[in-house]
Amino acid sequence: MADDGMLLNFSIPDAGILNKPKFKGGTWKDRLTAKKAAGHWHTKASGRLNGVEKPAAARTVSTNPNRTEIGERTKRISKSPDVDRNHGGPVKRPRISGDFKPAAKDDTANENFRPQSTTNVSKKPGESQTNSKGGKQIISSLFSYNPTSTTHAQTQDDDAIDEPVEPSNAPLTSELDTFTSLGLSASLAAHLLKKMDLKAPTAIQKAAISQLVKDDSDAFIQAETGSGKTLAYLLPIVQRLMEISANMKKRKVDEAVQRSSGLFAIILAPTRELSKQIALVLENILRCAHWLVAGTVIGGEKKKSEKARLRKGLNILVATPGRLVDHLGHTEALDVSNVRWLVLDEGDRLMELGFEDDIQKIVGNLNNRMRAKRDVGAPIPGLPEKRTTVLCSATMKMDVERLGQISLKDAVHIKPDQNDPEFIGTSVKEDQTFLAPAQLKQSYAVVAPKLRLVSLISFLKRTFARKGSVMKAIVFISCADSVDFHFDILTSDLEGSTENAKQPEGLTEAPAQSKPKDPKAVAQSDPTKLTVTHTVSPILTQKTHDVTAYRLHGSLAQSLRTSTLAHFTKNKEASVLIATDVASRGLDLPNVDLVVEFDPAFAREDHLHRIGRTARAGRDGRACIFLMPGCEEGYTDILKSDRKENEAGVHIGRQEAEEILKKGLITSGVTKDKYAYMDKATDLQLAVERWALASPARLESARRAYQSHVRAYATHVAAERGYFDIKQLHLGHLAKSFALRERPSGMKVPGLRTGAGRDSAKATAKGRGAAETEQVDPSEDAAKMRKAVRAREKFMRAAGMADEFNLG
Repeated sequence: MADDGMLLNFSIPDAGILNKPKFKGGTWKDRLTAKKAAGHWHTKASGRLNGVEKPAAARTVSTNPNRTEIGERTKRISKSPDVDRNHGGPVKRPRISGDFKPAAKDDTANENFRPQSTTNVSKKPGESQTNSKGGKQIISSLFSYNPTSTTHAQTQDDDAIDEPVEPSNAPLTSELDTFTSLGLSASLAAHLLKKMDLKAPTAIQKAAISQLVKDDSDAFIQAETGSGKTLAYLLPIVQRLMEISANMKKRKVDEAVQRSSGLFAIILAPTRELSKQIALVLENILRCAHWLVAGTVIGGEKKKSEKARLRKGLNILVATPGRLVDHLGHTEALDVSNVRWLVLDEGDRLMELGFEDDIQKIVGNLNNRMRAKRDVGAPIPGLPEKRTTVLCSATMKMDVERLGQISLKDAVHIKPDQNDPEFIGTSVKEDQTFLAPAQLKQSYAVVAPKLRLVSLISFLKRTFARKGSVMKAIVFISCADSVDFHFDILTSDLEGSTENAKQPEGLTEAPAQSKPKDPKAVAQSDPTKLTVTHTVSPILTQKTHDVTAYRLHGSLAQSLRTSTLAHFTKNKEASVLIATDVASRGLDLPNVDLVVEFDPAFAREDHLHRIGRTARAGRDGRACIFLMPGCEEGYTDILKSDRKENEAGVHIGRQEAEEILKKGLITSGVTKDKYAYMDKATDLQLAVERWALASPARLESARRAYQSHVRAYATHVAAERGYFDIKQLHLGHLAKSFALRERPSGMKVPGLRTGAGRDSAKATAKGRGAAETEQVDPSEDAAKMRKAVRAREKFMRAAGMADEFNLG
């Protein structure tokens, strides 16, 4: 006989069943159903319990196989992978980087639902809202489980913020402070005024030129960024060579100093970009002394062409240490016996990059050849007997002092001091460093890891919203892979790439009722092709003007690095440079109004050099640094220490991620929906993720960028690792800012405990597909449930207990 509708109704004690009947036969679902029902009998029994008759509706047993009768309620056994079938509740969230997160409440039916918990996604072509098993798909929200800020914005007086500040690195305004008063010739001073538009020297130029023109002693020049240190040592060298040339004419020894006269000065710089810039400034100065010839040997080109340049003859050489050591050992045409001026620019950076041994070889070679020349023949008339070495550095750290011991003898310390007419000192007692320019307006943005990417795009969109408000901006990023990834995003049409994901790159068709796209635009943004370093950014371009994006890092070929800087410098339209620290030292890029430190610098000195690309030579400028909530917010103490005591905190403002998103994404004016920016930010994030999933090359670029960023994060100097603690970095949330749905597996992170945030191989494989949302395999969930049932049965048999039912 059929047992459908059979009702078991018998009385049991309040404490429940002590000797439970054993259940055999039937499917595992039947046994599990009976087991679950028996577990509730001591509180809610079916039929009559303690002599109380239940309503007939409560005793009706459904014929639906997915329903089971449990007392007076009818419980649904869900097939959804989001339900734990052992306990009837939601599945626990996976452990991510050591933290358990509670399950988000499903409020999608609420009309006031916002994407803090679960995001509703509009369907795109080829996408589905349900998986093949019928389960619900969940997208990780940008606005859920974000860490809260540990600090609060300080109220500041708006009048104090807007109060004009006297620039600390501007040219001097006194009528007596002219280049002629410093000892420069009238022709050179007139050239600076008429051709180079330099009316007066800066404080450091006044101190250094007056010292180096009159004295042959070694010197250490220390000044803040953007104060004109390059001219401070170039002008005295050019002036001395012009005097030697004039002296030779008077004595009728020769017509003048020319390229065949030999090499007189060498300038060493840590990077090729800085060497090129120094050579460009020197070329502009030498237009008033055309008989003097300058050149460079910096690597990045064939040594054959550099040797040919040296054979023709140079009077002033700008070089990088490694390439100069190579030529000193292998190029016979390079004669350094007459070198009387050696300049070590950015001395702290020279030591950081490991050029100490090369500099020792250079100094030793110069000393040996100068002695040999002195014993052979008569020197050039007017040429100094001893060599002058000039060391330029922003700090007096231990490594700089060691460099001074290698190259300097009885050096004087030159620093800007407008109140003291004497700038000469013999020693520095404490670790002195320069400060940020007084007219620089600084701010910091507190942004959660998941919001970093959309916040950066929003910040740049807001920056270039008005034509002419910001002409040029520089965004500093920690590593080359991350530069390529962000450059690729900014130079791609995200919506176009999503809608045409199945088409090959470069063949994307234009949307209906729109102008055809330039086919080169897509190829330019390919991260695997490093032949293009600048193009128009569709996502930043406004209706009134275009915005050009550039990229610069050390992995690019030297020809591309040089052309990128030249194009960015000459560009008179709005543009943004995405760069590593290769662009942070000494480069004088005109009209840079804004510096964004998307990734904080690895050391305080690097931070000061980065923000020094703006607010140069008395001009105004702005700088903003992105910090994550938590320990990174303590870095504001470093920002405040970079200001003078009387202005600390005056120009250091705070920005919240919500404000950045509102101002950058809500362009239609005032909106009634206060959560509209969340929808906009979510749409932007999904567009970026779809863009990355549309191409294996893009997805691989995102993974490389993420891994390189995490490894770079662990390399902050020891003194600042309290602010940038790799163990407190939420790797899962950070992956979201690289367009990744989950953290890549198998990555070795320095300082991270073993097993933290480990991803399953199956989940990683699913994340690489084109599915729009995260999924849980129902078969895997069922296997776990079967394993738990078997373990429970084994435990009960060992304890001498019977199953809930024993049906023969």
